[in-house]
Amino acid sequence: MRVGLGYLNMAPAGDSATARALYADFLHDVRWAEDRGFAGIWVTEHHFSTYSLTSSPLILLAQAAAAAPRLRLGTSILVLPFWDPVRLAADVLTLDALSAGRFDFGIGRGYQPHEFLGFGRDAADNREIFAEAVDALEQLFTQEDRDFKGRHVRIDAPVTLLPRPTQQPHPPIWMAATSPESLRFAADRGFHFMLPAVTTYDQIVERRGWIDQAGGLPAGREFQVNRFVYLGDDAGRQRVVREIARQLQTSAALTNSVYPDAGAAPTPDQIDPAVEEKVRDILITGSADEVIDQFRALADVGISYVIAGFEFGYLNTETARHSRERFANEVLPHLADLTPSRPGSN
Repeated sequence: MRVGLGYLNMAPAGDSATARALYADFLHDVRWAEDRGFAGIWVTEHHFSTYSLTSSPLILLAQAAAAAPRLRLGTSILVLPFWDPVRLAADVLTLDALSAGRFDFGIGRGYQPHEFLGFGRDAADNREIFAEAVDALEQLFTQEDRDFKGRHVRIDAPVTLLPRPTQQPHPPIWMAATSPESLRFAADRGFHFMLPAVTTYDQIVERRGWIDQAGGLPAGREFQVNRFVYLGDDAGRQRVVREIARQLQTSAALTNSVYPDAGAAPTPDQIDPAVEEKVRDILITGSADEVIDQFRALADVGISYVIAGFEFGYLNTETARHSRERFANEVLPHLADLTPSRPGSN
């Protein structure tokens, strides 16, 4: 099993000083992670609120590529309906070249209505826009002198994207997918599968079944899940649970069309005990041996890659770093030998 580090970059404010400090902390973590056995660094894309200050993931990853010249870099995810596919393809291939072929291209449809409105997009069309953008991107990556005529995407003259891909035939594509329809789409395209951090163990098992129905999990195809992770004392664990709950409640509010106020995310002052209970169901925590066992359980249902998040909500940097360092020293060396189950092996 491989483990990467995931970053949402939620912040209490959106001013430039807060952003500079957050990015400096991120790049510190990138440099630290390079020789600790992590498989990569992953950042997400969100806009218009302090829920995340990562509105330009590819720029941030270009900095990470220079800071850690051996670590892989990924997006988890880029929201395709917000992008012009030609512009995105050019940026992706440039980062692929800058990083000497270390970029993993994670994509998804998005879910926050306010973000869609801010880009002049109709969220009701996001599945159609997404599929069309995927078609255009794959053609731009693999073919020369391409035009494209779709409902949402138009390329009115034959174009050849430069530079050409460093990784062949293009950077690996990972797709956020939770429904049977989305998982089948990813399977048909040969994409790696990505599940969000809120996916429970039982839901992972269910989605693994859907993947098997869509053709299975062939060798070389990754089955990935995001996971909140914490190693530390009980007092720290209580803070972690509350901050994860705060993050999840903020996400839920944005999902339900609660708009940010001058960029400030609708972050709750009161934490819902029911959300805290859900967090305890999806948080990987305990002693080093207990955490290893929880990763083993994920491997047993086919998970081959975990994007581990150690920073959530407004958790202080020191608590997150101490947890991450313990994980790197006490847990990560024991995970490389975990072999994910494959079709027919259960």
